[in-house]
Formats: sequence, structure tokens, C-alpha cells
Amino acid sequence: MQRIGSVMTETAKVLIDGEKEATDVNNSVSYVVSSEDKYHGNRRTQWRQWLACISATLSMVAVGTVYGWTTTSLFRLTSGDSSMPFNLTDDEGSWIVSLTVIGSMIGPFLGASLSDKFGRKRCLMISSGFYIVGWLIVLFAKSVEALYISRVILGVGVGISYTTNPMYVSEVADTNIRGALGTLIAVNVFTGSLLACSIGPWVSLEILTAILLAIPVLFIACFMWFPESPHFLAAKGRKSEACKSLAFFKGILDPEEAKKELNLILRGMKEDSYKAAPGQSMEMLKHTWTVKLKMLLLPNNAKSLSIVVGLVAAQQLSGNFSTMQYLEVLFKKASVGIDSNLATILVLAVGLVSGALATATVEGAGRRPLLMISTFGSFVTLAILAVYLMLDAKEMDVSSVNLLPVIDVIIFQVAFQIGLGTLTNALIGELFPTEVKGVAGAIVTIFDGLLGFAVSKLYQVIGDSLGSYTVYYFFSVSCLMAFFMVAVFVPETKGRTYNEIQALLSGRKLNSASRSDENNYV
Repeated sequence: MQRIGSVMTETAKVLIDGEKEATDVNNSVSYVVSSEDKYHGNRRTQWRQWLACISATLSMVAVGTVYGWTTTSLFRLTSGDSSMPFNLTDDEGSWIVSLTVIGSMIGPFLGASLSDKFGRKRCLMISSGFYIVGWLIVLFAKSVEALYISRVILGVGVGISYTTNPMYVSEVADTNIRGALGTLIAVNVFTGSLLACSIGPWVSLEILTAILLAIPVLFIACFMWFPESPHFLAAKGRKSEACKSLAFFKGILDPEEAKKELNLILRGMKEDSYKAAPGQSMEMLKHTWTVKLKMLLLPNNAKSLSIVVGLVAAQQLSGNFSTMQYLEVLFKKASVGIDSNLATILVLAVGLVSGALATATVEGAGRRPLLMISTFGSFVTLAILAVYLMLDAKEMDVSSVNLLPVIDVIIFQVAFQIGLGTLTNALIGELFPTEVKGVAGAIVTIFDGLLGFAVSKLYQVIGDSLGSYTVYYFFSVSCLMAFFMVAVFVPETKGRTYNEIQALLSGRKLNSASRSDENNYV
């Protein structure tokens, strides 16, 4: 294939003081166009964005296997199963769940730092190393302490993946598919959980662990071929590489068009940096965490952080994480009418389908309607489950409806995954500017970890002392409160450019004049 290179050079000047706005001039770039691309003209494509984001979120499949391993193995480890290398007490089992959460609170610090220093792509590649080491420890573990260490290491990988994936996906995706690609983060977590739970009951712990070890290796093999995020490259001043990355992801064939896209990104970055630190150049702000924290405290960013933290709290206080971790145990205690392993697989499969449904509908239905349906549906289904568990605990005859917990949890998964479970990570990428996505993602993931740790530990403690139904009544009320929060505070970001979203957060009305040709600016 014959390649034609064209080189364009110009001068970049930035004048910043207290009364003047940043002025952006075209920067030196080099751009390579193949003869095949030239034949197709200037038509844009998005299939590379889909492939890149699907490959990137394979690391979230690894996250799902971390959770799915607990779901499928915890009962076998605590039930005295002779095929297990060792057995755990219920308390040790709860620590297996909780230590993963502790690791996931360490991961965001690494994720935010590494993604800003080395790039989103390299950071995601690094996260796979934690999965590989963690599963190797599980594979050769002969004591409970070894399992504890492995769960912390795996949790660190989880924290890095959750912090970095929304950044990469949102910076790669065009506005009109950004929400759909953002939901892949949660969908692939379910894919990993379903994979682990579908294999786990039928094989030994060693074989299951070896299979799960292959997931991060597969991720590396698939993702290593895709470029770095153009936003990260632009922020680092690597403008030639940023132009090539933009051209690759968006199918841009005209070098001039690629430069215009790059200048939109640079202009937005300079405006945000100037608001946080007037009088300083963007070069001075590249590695300054103090400035990034100042930017996070700007009114729009603070409001965005409050919204995302509120949605994360709703996720955890819905009890979904705890329910899924103890799903097999819950079904065995409730004496459901079918095999608990099959019931668990069925619930996870429905959750995966529901997440995929969110991917297919989010760009048409919008974020707010799906979140409102999700939170209200979760409220109703959790209330029904609480009533069933209360009647069962009071030794009332519920044998005629012993399939109710399975059916109810399935409907709960449909409600949860269609909005609350899938869209929160997408909103992290949509609401924050590039420079603070790492810091914001770290704060959100740490908060998620702290709350998840508390909920997962108290789930067992409160359930044993006051009954499981008490816990689920609390989860139900939390979802009802989340419904009102979404209705009042969460903006609709469907089809909005970054600047339009910022206008919504500021309370300004959008008009036709405010809609520029920045259709692909995140």
C-alpha cells in the first residue's frame, strides 16, 4: 500500500493574563494517509472506536471474574467441601469479599497517577499485571492468608480498571455513541461474572483459576494494537501523535480536518486550565495535582462530582454488589425450587442481557429516563424480596412461592442494569474535562470502595443479627431516594457536546447559536 505523507507547519502561541482569553493557532503536525483511505474520500467511520472500546473494556471482563470467582466459590469454601484445598469460616468468607474492596481503594491512586503520567492505554495494560499476579497466587494458594493477599492484589487491578476505563472510552468515542460505549464498562463486568459462575460449579478451583488467568492475557493481546487516547496526547503536547490518533479513531482522511478536531480539544483544555489557575500556561499545569484539585472544585466540576458520587452511593446502597457476591448463599438459604448454581447463572445471564439492552437503547432513550426507570424498578423489586425474606424468617409457609426470590432477583437485575448499573461509569466520562477525569475517577472509585466495604461487611453482620429482610428493606428505601435524586439533579447528556453539558450544569439555557460544529468533542 503506497503511503503519501504531507507535512504542515505553523506557529502555536498562547497569550494568557487576567483579562485575555487563550488564543489558539494551528500546531505542527505530520499525518500519513494511505492510498486506500484516499480512495474512500472524506467519509468518517466509527467502527474503530467500537473495536478499541470493546478491547479496552476486556479489562472489565477481568474485573467481573474477580467478583464472579467469589460468587461461585464462596459457598464451596465455607461449606466444608472436601474438594477444596482448605475451608473458610463465614467470617473469613466475608473478609474475602471485603479485602477485594480494600484493594480497589488503593487502585484508584495508581490509576489516576499512571494514566496521567504514562497514558490511559499503558495504565490499562499495567492493570492486567495485577490480575495475572493475583490469579497466580490463588492458583498455588495453600492457606487463607494467601487468599487474602491475592484478593487485595486483584482489588488493586479492579480499582485501576474502574478509574481508567471511563477516561479512555469517553476520550475515544464520538458524542453520538459515547453513552453506548460507556455502558460496555458495566456490561463486560457482568460478562466476566457470568463466565466465572458458568464454569465454576463444574470444575475444580484450580481449573477455574487457570481459565480466569487467561482473561488478562487475552486483553493484552487484543488491546496492545490500538492507539493512545488523542486527548491525553494533546494534553502532553504530542500533537502529531494526537492528530494520527484522531484520524485513526474517527476515520478522518483530510489532514486539515484532523487539525481542526485537535484544536477543539486544545481550546477546551486551555479554557478549563485558565479558570483554575489564571496566568499560568498549560505547560505548567500538565503534572500539577494541586491545580487539578482546584479545577475539580470549580462549580460545574463540583456539581458533576456530587452527581456521580450520589449515583455510586445509590449503586452500593441498592445492595447489588453484596447480593451478587452472596447470591448462591442467598438462594440456598431461601430454599429456592431450582438448583442454586443454575439460578445464579440465570440471574447473571439476565443481567448481562439487560446491560446489553442499555447499550442498545441509551442513545435513543437518554440517560435520565433510564436512570429513573432503573431506580424505581429497583425500589419495587427489593421491597418484594424483603417481604418474602421476612415471611420466611417468621417461619410462615412460603413453599408455594419458593421461586419468587429467583424471579424477583432476575427482575431486579433487569431494572438495575438498564440504568443504575451501567450509566454511572459513562457519566464520569461525560461530565468532567480531560484534565480532571483521573482525579475525579479516583475519588469516585475510592468512595465506591469505602461504601462497598462497609455494605459488604454489614450485609453479613446485620443479616445474621436482624435478619436479611432488614437489609433489603434498607436497600429498597435507598433506591427510592435515588429515584428522587435523579429526577431533580441529573442532567440529560444524550447527544450533548462537552460545552453544552457544561452549560446545562451551569443552569444556562441552550439555544441554536450555542450548538457549534463541535459534534465530536468530548
